[in-house]
Amino acid sequence: MVSLVIAASSLHCGYHFIGTQTSLPAGVHSVSVGAIENRSRQFGLDKTLAFAFEREVSRRGLLRLEEQPNAGDAVLSGKIRAFQTRPVAFDAQDEAIEYQAELIVDLTLRRQSDGTVLWEASGLQEIEEYAVQVDIVVPSTSQFQQGTLNLEDLQQLTDIQLAETEKRLAIERLVEAVVRDAHDRMLEDF
Repeated sequence: MVSLVIAASSLHCGYHFIGTQTSLPAGVHSVSVGAIENRSRQFGLDKTLAFAFEREVSRRGLLRLEEQPNAGDAVLSGKIRAFQTRPVAFDAQDEAIEYQAELIVDLTLRRQSDGTVLWEASGLQEIEEYAVQVDIVVPSTSQFQQGTLNLEDLQQLTDIQLAETEKRLAIERLVEAVVRDAHDRMLEDF
């Protein structure tokens, strides 16, 4: 069995884990995050997305992050096309008990020196659902367990407080998912 693994790894068959290699054009070793236009009504979402990209690039370490907006070999910029929430589940009194949040973004990576588009993604979309009534939140779910609320705090919240907290957490999950997906696509699509 061990010899099979060694033989397979020595073949260099081209398989690798997504997001662990880069196939960006030669000369692109660093990236900076440029302007992110926010066309949604969610105030500050552009800054949240830009900061998340910076964190992801730093965390992955495949590209060097330049903190000045135009200092990298390439600049990632984009637009938040939409962020919306809509009710998807109702109780017997026809009150919303669960919402769906959707984030749609367009992104472009340009070479800093000549403005050439190196990578582009249009309509990257992520969807998350979240509860807005205390009695339907399931504390045993991994989503709840990874959040910042504990069971005692949950029982003290009003439905409005819970709705705002859950919406904020859903936005965080949406942004993380979009950034992770964009980072992987950006490094693999060449």
